Amino acid sequence: MIGRRHFLRGLAAAPLVPLLPSLTRTAFAADKPPPRRLLIFFTPNGTNPETWFPDTGANFGSDPGDFTLKPLHSPLLTFKDKLVLLRGVHLRSTAKGAGEPHQRGMGAILTGRHLNAGDMVGGDGSTAGWATGISMDQVAAAAIGAATPRKSLELGIRTLGSAVSHRINYAGDSLPLPPMTNPVQVWDQLFKGVQNPIEQQIALKSTHKSVLDSARAQYRWLRGRVSVADRLKLDQHAAMLRALETQLLTFQDLAACAVPAQAALSSDPESEAAMAAVSRAQLDLAAAALTCDVTRVVTVQYSSGSNNIRFPHLNSFSDDHMLSHAGPSDVTSRDEWAYRQKWYASEFAYLLARLDGIPEAGGTLLDHTAVLWCSELGQGASHSHDDVPFVIGGGKGLGIPGGRYLTYAGKAHNDLHASLLTALGAPTELFGDPDYATGLLPGLLG
Repeated sequence: MIGRRHFLRGLAAAPLVPLLPSLTRTAFAADKPPPRRLLIFFTPNGTNPETWFPDTGANFGSDPGDFTLKPLHSPLLTFKDKLVLLRGVHLRSTAKGAGEPHQRGMGAILTGRHLNAGDMVGGDGSTAGWATGISMDQVAAAAIGAATPRKSLELGIRTLGSAVSHRINYAGDSLPLPPMTNPVQVWDQLFKGVQNPIEQQIALKSTHKSVLDSARAQYRWLRGRVSVADRLKLDQHAAMLRALETQLLTFQDLAACAVPAQAALSSDPESEAAMAAVSRAQLDLAAAALTCDVTRVVTVQYSSGSNNIRFPHLNSFSDDHMLSHAGPSDVTSRDEWAYRQKWYASEFAYLLARLDGIPEAGGTLLDHTAVLWCSELGQGASHSHDDVPFVIGGGKGLGIPGGRYLTYAGKAHNDLHASLLTALGAPTELFGDPDYATGLLPGLLG
């Protein structure tokens, strides 16, 4: 016969059986707000203003939604009402520190800080060290990623190096975080050996239900044999059991949280021939990691500040870095570069579509994710850090209304990051170098 105290101890432990880590997405009960998420989408070397920034209508001054996307952004037309495009946001913090423009931009884009002195040689022969502070994605991860198996996930597509011009994520001063560039290895780390979550959910519910049924039968037998004080304890535990049973039956549908197929790459994932396949594989893994709540903070980084790559999948064979340097008179080169950036826009649209296809809390997963497209330069030809092309996708549920084109008169991007961190639930008055931080970006948050 089971002793009374022994049974009470067992009954108290019954509701505490943990959910499997791969099933953490099931813990979002229908009446609970979904988690907030951040996804960084980085492409190098800035843009050409005439191909990037929208045309505005006669009512633009009073209506930030009165704008027309340029052909470069045509893949994003479906998502126009979920986008915020920014102009007049500068990388002010690059005015300090060591390094050439690409190095300084790479170090600053997510940290809002300058570079240390060092011995890493840049494109103009100058030298630099790593960035002097933590990147905003890691600040966000500390605030919203503690409960997930991975605090953050850094993915790369042809990042091709390990110097300062190849890193944008930082755990702290001189602590760069390298991206994973092989989707096969990423899949192994995230999903190898993980049972299909739908099957796990069924098995887990069955296990919990059998524990509850057994405990309930013993509860009925024991209740008539204990003191009034112990009966009160039993009733409290029974209420806990009923709450757990209700929770098990009201978890959100896990159909979206399917383990993705492992990428099958027949070549070096860093090779130009594999770029298109690696891009889609990494984007699929990013979407799956967020959907299954493996992590809530993801960075997808294309290439680097050096960026001497070609795009054979687009039948485009010029050096990308040189294309970004082409002046206004070199129409052919600028058109070729815009064509490549349109491909980036199509990948961004693919990612948004993946997130927008996941129903969640009366909206979609995209509504609860801020997806930031950014670059380390404003314009490649001049190496300017002004008018950096920032686009935010999603985030409606975070208080970031879409369908807007916001223009500023030279605000520092430190204020953009402070605003995003605040939207993510990590209220931040000032971010990065205090010399270039003034507060939240006006008008961004609704």
